Amino acid sequence: MRVSTLQALASDEAELGVIYASVEGVNENSYKECLEELVEKAEHLGATALIGVQLVQSQFQWNQRTSLLATAIKKS
Repeated sequence: MRVSTLQALASDEAELGVIYASVEGVNENSYKECLEELVEKAEHLGATALIGVQLVQSQFQWNQRTSLLATAIKKS
């Protein structure tokens, strides 16, 4: 069984998996920090692209966080 977040990949691409980043705060700056962390993790894996980026911002009084999920892709 193949599980993928994509319908199809180009013949020279490989899906590396889903990556996640999360930082404290819910504002423009926290989004930027979170995106930078996500990109850093992707680059560490050797990814050349991020697709399907999903933003989750929780604003509970005791836990304000910004989180991002994305699928990392590597072009060979």
